[in-house]
Amino acid sequence: MPAKAAVLVPAQDTCKRPDWGPGLQLTPDQENYKKNDEVLLRCPAGFQPSLSRVKCAGKIQTISNGNRVYREAWNGKNGSDVWINIDPMYRVECLDVLQVVPGTLEISSTSIKLNWTCRLPDTCQDIWAKCRLEDEYSSPCEAEEVKGEERLHGWKGTFTCPPLQPFTHYSVTISLPPSTILFTRIYRTKETVPDAPEDLQLDPSTGSLGWKALPSCKGEILGYQLNITARRAQDSSFLDFQQVTVNQSVTQYTPPAQAAGSTYVVTVQGLTAAGAGPAAVLEFQSYISELQTYENLDPYGMIMGSLLAAEDAGVI
Repeated sequence: MPAKAAVLVPAQDTCKRPDWGPGLQLTPDQENYKKNDEVLLRCPAGFQPSLSRVKCAGKIQTISNGNRVYREAWNGKNGSDVWINIDPMYRVECLDVLQVVPGTLEISSTSIKLNWTCRLPDTCQDIWAKCRLEDEYSSPCEAEEVKGEERLHGWKGTFTCPPLQPFTHYSVTISLPPSTILFTRIYRTKETVPDAPEDLQLDPSTGSLGWKALPSCKGEILGYQLNITARRAQDSSFLDFQQVTVNQSVTQYTPPAQAAGSTYVVTVQGLTAAGAGPAAVLEFQSYISELQTYENLDPYGMIMGSLLAAEDAGVI
């Protein structure tokens, strides 16, 4: 009588290591677990497992297309003593404990504001937020350190950094004491208009205007805008106006020949992407004096020049 073929019956009391979300750490971590073996789940800093503990429930039998199918079953729990069945389609994973709401970040030249929400409120009972100056980013200007931290309450809210300086890098960090970082990013505040240029002067020997270059403290210096207004010295009547823009590497400019007996007002403004800043102002008489003009004439011309000057002055 021929021997009967052996029938393999799947073991009903074991589970293979589950293939769940990346970064998930199992303790103990092994290839197979016996029925009712409990496993502690952990995640990297700043993340929390969607279930804190799981245990092998063994294999359960289901019918698929008239055939018996055995699948592994797991139970889990999180923050309670009640075990629940884990749906086969449910993927246990590491979740961001805290999340900045997409699209809510607001950055100006003096502030950084963001909306946050805690995906696991039980974890967010003692979280703190802070802004810090990032020294590793080189800057031509000194910036003051931001002081103070703020404790965040509830499971969602808004965090705003204290008053900041324009065009400067700051880190925003939200953490769970003593050392768990939940969120950290580096942002740069926006540009604003620059300060007024310093040391605006006129070289009387050449008629050249010069000023001190502006550092990129409040924004990248794109250039300088000069407004030059000429008026008649006697009655301040308008003569001419010029507006000139030079690039950021230029710190001097020689205007066209100046007319004798004229008064000039020059303003110089630094330019950034945010616009023109306050102006440095210089007012001066024409560097070509009437006396210098007449000295180049012959004696007859000098006499006539003197008479004309006296007449203009109302003396004769």
